[in-house]
This record gives sequence, structure tokens and C-alpha cells, in this order.
Amino acid sequence: MRAFQCAQIAVRDRTSTHENPHSHDGSCTFESVSASTSSRAKSAYRWLTPQRVWTAVTAAVLGSLAVVIWSVWKGASWESLMAVRIHWSWIWAALACVVLRDAGYVLRLLILARGELQLKRATSSVMLWELASAMTPSVVGGSAMASFILHRNGLTWGRSIATVMSTALLDELYFLLAVPVIATAVGLGAFMPESAPWLEGSVAAIFAGGYAFMATLAIILSTALFLAPNRVQTLLTTLFNGNLLKRWRFAGEQLALDLNQASGDLKTMSWSRWMAAVGATWVSWTARFLTLNALFMAFVSPMTSAPFEHFDIWARQLSLWTVLMISPTPGSSGLAELALPTFMSDALPITISATVWAASVLMWRYLTYHLYVIVGGVLMPFWLAQTSPKRGAS
Repeated sequence: MRAFQCAQIAVRDRTSTHENPHSHDGSCTFESVSASTSSRAKSAYRWLTPQRVWTAVTAAVLGSLAVVIWSVWKGASWESLMAVRIHWSWIWAALACVVLRDAGYVLRLLILARGELQLKRATSSVMLWELASAMTPSVVGGSAMASFILHRNGLTWGRSIATVMSTALLDELYFLLAVPVIATAVGLGAFMPESAPWLEGSVAAIFAGGYAFMATLAIILSTALFLAPNRVQTLLTTLFNGNLLKRWRFAGEQLALDLNQASGDLKTMSWSRWMAAVGATWVSWTARFLTLNALFMAFVSPMTSAPFEHFDIWARQLSLWTVLMISPTPGSSGLAELALPTFMSDALPITISATVWAASVLMWRYLTYHLYVIVGGVLMPFWLAQTSPKRGAS
């Protein structure tokens, strides 16, 4: 079929953007492959705009405003906020977790790029990838623009697509393995919030559904990239050329092409490189979750000497993550701020005031969301100018 033939040509010639290969029957030329590449770039440009950045900024402001309104409604005041006691050493620990998280992401990109990215470009890729995630609804995510960002930073299309798909697979595997590890330590009950009984059933359903979805996605990606790539691509092309899915035919053919490119590229990676990428993934995600643990130590530990159940807090973050994944707002703004107290209140050793909650939530969102909107928003126009095709980047 045409999409599968195009995919074969794309893999065979994925490092070139100048040659003009032809199929045996003339139905697939390099122009048809270039058309999908151009479409991908145009789609990314629709998201990487100042208007989208302002949308993310507005969402961040509204989310923070929701926290302030909620805390005032609960009796907080500016004076009480200023009186909150803080263990500053744990604030520094939270900042260290943020740095470690981003360093892990950069290291993973360098490993997967296999020499095609330098440190500066890998760092800008991570910052812009985080910005893309902040600008899009969580249910969409930033991966749709990631291959464009990586390609513009110097990777071939085949390598950039392979990198995005392999990071997606590694991220899913982290979640799939972290859940049973944490459940072994504290039990499955620790994943469910008890402070809001009306949420308990829905959270359990979303959590179970999210875990099943990620497991299914990991199986599909593993099969498509490593176990039976040709069969999966043929199946996708057949399905999207049928009457039922014909409306999404182009997207399906593009997916088949992307999978073929990624599969061909990833076959060249050694096991040692894969293990290094797995290690970087675990460092990044663990640091991401430990950021909140450190912030709770900073704001809550000055009020009590009771021990913290850090695995319980980690478990709640995993279940909270599955809920935030279906948020329709950019970067889960609003939902994240309001959901955190509901999920975490009974996982802490004491009941804390609305003022302490406001301080914890605002700092958490600043370190995990606002920071990337600010850094990415400032970086984006300079990056677009420096990587312009007119300057030789392609």
C-alpha cells in the first residue's frame, strides 16, 4: 500500500532531504513523504506561537488565582501567609529535584540522539518540550510538537520521531513499574484519597483505566517498534483505508510512516544505551515526584515532629497524575491546584490550614509549571530565530 511503501522509502533514506527516490510503480515519491513532513511542521507552528504562550500564562494566572480565592474563602489572609514557617533547606532540596529532573531529561535526549544533539540543543529541546506541554491540554500533551522541536534542533526526522516514541515508551514503563513497586511498599489503598468520599469511586475508576490504557499503549508501541513493525504498519494502513476510519486516513498513514521510521532507527541502539536511557528516565520521574515531598517537608514539618509517609505521598501523586492526564486545560491549570489538597490532605501527618495549603500549592505549581512557561516563553523567539532554515538549520 502507498503509505507502507512511502514508509519503506523514508526509512531507507531517512538521513537525506535532497535525494529524490521513486517507487517501482511511481505511486510513491519523495514529494509525498515531504508533504507529510511539511504538514507536521505546519501543525507544530500552529502551537508554537506567542498567542499560545499567552494562553498558557493566562491559564497559570487563573489557576493561581483559584488557589488564592479558595484559601481566602477558607479563612486565609496575607498576614497569615507571611507568617507561614518554612524549612528553607527543604526548599533548596525541591529546587535540586527540579534541576535533577531536567538534567535527567537532557541526559536521556543526549543518549537517544546518539551524537546528533549537543548539550545546548538538548537543553533547549527539553525547555521547549515542557513549554509545549504547558501550552496544550494535558489530554493532548506536548509530544505532538516534540519531533518538530528535535528536528529543528538538528535531528533528522527519522531520529526525532524515534526519540519521541522511545521517550513515550520509557515514560509509560516508568508508571507501569512504579505502581506495583509503591503498592508493594504501602498497599493499593494508599493510592486513593479518603478525605473526599464522593471522589473515591471515580478516582479508582480513572486510575485503573489509566493504568490499563498505559499498559495497552506500551504493548502497542513495543510491538510496533520492536516485535512486529511491518505487521503493525500494514494493519494500520489497512484500517485507515477502510470506510470506518477513512476520515482519519492521512493521520493513520502518517502514523504508519512514523512507526516505520522510528522502528528502523531504534534497531541500531545498543542494550547499554537503552539501559542508560531507562536510568535517566527513572531519575527524572522520581525527582519530579520527590519535588512535592520536599515541599511538604518545607511547609508542614515545621508544625509537627510526626513522621511523613513519603511512599503514601508518592502513591497519591501517581493517582493524581492519571486524573490530570484527562484535563482539558493547558497544563492541567485549575484542576491541578484544586485537586492537590483533596488528594494529599489525609496523606500528611497533620491537618494543615488553608494558608499552608495555598503556600504549598503555589510553590508546587511554580516549580512544575509556571517556571517552564516563563523559561520556555522567553527562550522560544530566540530559538526560532537561531534555528531558522535561513541560518542553515533544517
